[in-house]
Amino acid sequence: MARKSGRRLAAVAALLTAVGLTSACGDGTEPADAAKNPGNATSTAAGKPARRTEPLTAAELRPALLTAEQVVGFEITGSSARDGAAEESSYDAEETVSPDACRPVRDATKGDGEETAAAQSTMYRGKSALAPRSTNLLSYSEEAARTRMTLLREALGTCDRFSFSNAFGKAAVTSEVLDAPDLGDDTLRYRTLSRLDEGGFAWKLVTAVRVGGVIATMDVQEVTGPLSPEKLATFKPEPGPDEEVIAGLVENVTDAQGASGR
Repeated sequence: MARKSGRRLAAVAALLTAVGLTSACGDGTEPADAAKNPGNATSTAAGKPARRTEPLTAAELRPALLTAEQVVGFEITGSSARDGAAEESSYDAEETVSPDACRPVRDATKGDGEETAAAQSTMYRGKSALAPRSTNLLSYSEEAARTRMTLLREALGTCDRFSFSNAFGKAAVTSEVLDAPDLGDDTLRYRTLSRLDEGGFAWKLVTAVRVGGVIATMDVQEVTGPLSPEKLATFKPEPGPDEEVIAGLVENVTDAQGASGR
């Protein structure tokens, strides 16, 4: 990672951590035999790749992350992958969401302990940008992935307002469901605004796409200090600039599912 990227990440890390906007998949190591068990597949119509019946491994997920050639105009600053669920941190254990039924909205880009593998990367739009884009791939059985998307959809239907509290403070959150692109097997898109109790705001735009047993998410984050409503609106993340790379990510995941099923 370049020194300039390191300094920029350090400058925003504290704010992102305070509202829980960072994510991680582990140390980036992969078991040597992770790619030796591609799982089973079932036949489909002629000319179509076989349907994957087993969850993808970290070794299969990681190549599905976006590459520098696919995200011209963005700078990828790091990536990682892991098999199994992430260990729960003390920070996660201390966070409460009220009502608790809204937790899927808060944690849509994070693992829930049921994933079999995960991969993650972070990028910025240009070298001087401060708003990170986080890409997360979570691998499940197809049934489990369907269930997780259903829980998120149900939560979005009732959680237009909720709150959370963690070691860094409290925040009141409003959410709005947005039109989602026609990608994958199931797609959801929403935007949240967190009002931090010490002042300041955090916007988050999330697009979640299920492809078989993989849930791919991209979230765009904007953290600010205290602002007037008029000024705050100018920081609201819009999906337009990211549509092409989100479509590319879904294509990568679709290819990974097909390659592992052949």
